[in-house]
Amino acid sequence: MTQLAGFKIMKFEELSSTNEKVKELIKDDIQDCTVVIAKHQYAGKGQKGNSWESEKGKNLTFSLFIKPEYIQAQDQFVISKVVCLGILKVLQKYSDGFSIKWPNDIYYNNSKIGGILIENSILLNAIGTSTIGIGLNINQEKFLSDAPNPISLKNICKKEFCLQSTLHDILEQISVLLGRVRVQNEHLQINKEYMNALFRKEGYHLYKDEEGIFKARILDISEYGQLVLLKESGDQTTYSFKEVEFIL
Repeated sequence: MTQLAGFKIMKFEELSSTNEKVKELIKDDIQDCTVVIAKHQYAGKGQKGNSWESEKGKNLTFSLFIKPEYIQAQDQFVISKVVCLGILKVLQKYSDGFSIKWPNDIYYNNSKIGGILIENSILLNAIGTSTIGIGLNINQEKFLSDAPNPISLKNICKKEFCLQSTLHDILEQISVLLGRVRVQNEHLQINKEYMNALFRKEGYHLYKDEEGIFKARILDISEYGQLVLLKESGDQTTYSFKEVEFIL
C-alpha cells in the first residue's frame, strides 16, 4: 500500500468493480481515506446499473472510501458536490468547456468524460461510510460501446496525460473540499460553486419525463440533491435521480 495526497492507495491489475472490491475490504476493516484503483475495470457500474467502458491502462477507474461522520444524513448530497467539483477543478486546468451534468456526471460540452457512483451507509443520523466510485476517461481514444457521447481528456487536448499525476491532483482537490465541508458556513459556498458549474445552468433546454418531452430551465438543486426545473408553462417540478432525462 502506498500514499498519495494523504490517501492510502491499493492498486490492482484488474477488478470487476472497484466499488465491489471496497465492499469486500470493509469486512476486513478498511481504513478511512483509502483508494482502490484498478488498471482495468471490466464491469464498472454507473447509476442504476449502467455500464462504464474503460480500456485497460488508459483511464482512471478507482473508488475512494471515507468515513464522513461529520456529514449529516440529510446532507449526503454534499459528497457528490465535493467529488464533482474536485474533478472539475483539475480538468479546468487543461481546457474550458467542462461542467457537471446533474447529479454527478462530468461533461465536456455535450460529451461525457466521467461518471461517479456514490454508495453511502447511515450511522445514526450521520454518514457512516461513503464509497465513491469514479471513472474518468483520460487517454482512451476510441470507444467501442454503444454509449452515445463518450470523450477523453486526450481527445480534447490532443496529448497523453500521466494517470498518477492526474489522480494525485484529483485526490488533493477532493481532500481540500472535504475539509471545507467540516466548516458549516462553507456549505452555502460549495453549493454556489456546484450550481455555477452545472451543465445547462442557463436557458431553456429539452428534457423528458414520464409525461413526455418538454422545455425547461434549471431553477435549483434541492437540499436533498433533487433537480428543480421551471417549465416553459410556468410549472415548477422537482425530480429525483432517473426521473428526468436530458435530451442532448
